[in-house]
Amino acid sequence: MTRQGLLARAWLAALVLAAAPASAARDEAALRACLRANLPSAAVSQDIVITQTDAGGAVKRLSGRWYWQRSDSRQRAMLKLSAPEDLNGAAYLFIRDGGKETFWLYLPSVGQVRKVVGATVAQSLFGSGLSAFDLKFLFSGLTGGQVRYLGSDGRGGRSGERWRYQPPSAPDILYDKVELVIDDLWCLPTHADLFGGVPWKTLEVDPASVSKRDGRWQAGRVLLTDLRASNRSEIRLGTELVVESFPESRFDPRKFYRQP
Repeated sequence: MTRQGLLARAWLAALVLAAAPASAARDEAALRACLRANLPSAAVSQDIVITQTDAGGAVKRLSGRWYWQRSDSRQRAMLKLSAPEDLNGAAYLFIRDGGKETFWLYLPSVGQVRKVVGATVAQSLFGSGLSAFDLKFLFSGLTGGQVRYLGSDGRGGRSGERWRYQPPSAPDILYDKVELVIDDLWCLPTHADLFGGVPWKTLEVDPASVSKRDGRWQAGRVLLTDLRASNRSEIRLGTELVVESFPESRFDPRKFYRQP
């Protein structure tokens, strides 16, 4: 082979190596394990404030308390609002049991509980800009589906990895993929692009809000931007109150909205 041919082959090999993603610091099992390690092992509650700014600049602020509990095969979460006044007592319930997920909603103005199904899972809850699926994704981690390593990431001056999460196929899951940046130290998703055929929403964790408590890294401020509706929601989370468990009525679809 001529010298020019050898140089061309070497150049081609260099291009292939440069294009190929480096191996991940963690494999899929290790990634899921470290993400789970940042979730509470028992039951927690914390104050939550959601501030939505719509495309026209109008601001809506909701506040309430978030309750979350998990066991080996079960995750349950409930959001109960205290403000604004017209939504005082409104509540949302999420249950994941043995791989099956259900969502429930209570509005004081309607006076009854309804099950959230189909396309309504992607609709804004209480005008917050967050859907039932968004809340589940924010607080329950990457359950089921498949994840694939895409490469390293250094945005914001921090070391991280890019992963693609392919949610499991289900009628109530309207995002077809989520591309994430997982911080190497925190093992928290610090950025996420959510797709529904096309880019739909982006999620950003405020690095200044991340702190360590009881051996777990937590974010205190998250920004969610809806690219279709051109609105933005800021989620602020208060200090966690950890308990052994909550009463079963807290997560009962017939009673959850009545709990103080």
